[in-house]
Amino acid sequence: MDVIDAKIVGMLAEDARLSARAMARAVGMSPTGIADRLERLHNRGIILGYHADIGLAALGWDVEAIIGITTQQGEILQTLVDHLMTFPEVITVYIVTGRWDVLLSVRARSQQALQDFVVRSLPASPGFVRSETMVCWEARRKSAGAFLAGNDGDGL
Repeated sequence: MDVIDAKIVGMLAEDARLSARAMARAVGMSPTGIADRLERLHNRGIILGYHADIGLAALGWDVEAIIGITTQQGEILQTLVDHLMTFPEVITVYIVTGRWDVLLSVRARSQQALQDFVVRSLPASPGFVRSETMVCWEARRKSAGAFLAGNDGDGL
């Protein structure tokens, strides 16, 4: 990935709705050249898609939490992960090392809904042993473009 590719990816990370024409003006290329580069970036797996950043709290999913789960050992882990992904509350499932076997990023409509999920749904999951829930008071996330800051094309 060269400097122009890094600029294109950075611009899209900030505003995925940018047109090829706007990106072309910003980097001094033709829109066709931008389209060719976008296709290459897609093919290399650097650009995976274009997504709206949805305000889950505005949709009523106000409570955010991280849940650490200890599981039974063995092949049950993948079954558990597949099962966890069926819950609407689960945003992301991470298989991790350390104290927990699995970390969940979840959203709930209320504290009571989170409690119901943690007390009723999780323990009924295959391979579940125990969990610890950490309610998030605030979350900050870097844009993917932050990883490109100062990139000269080497290393990406």
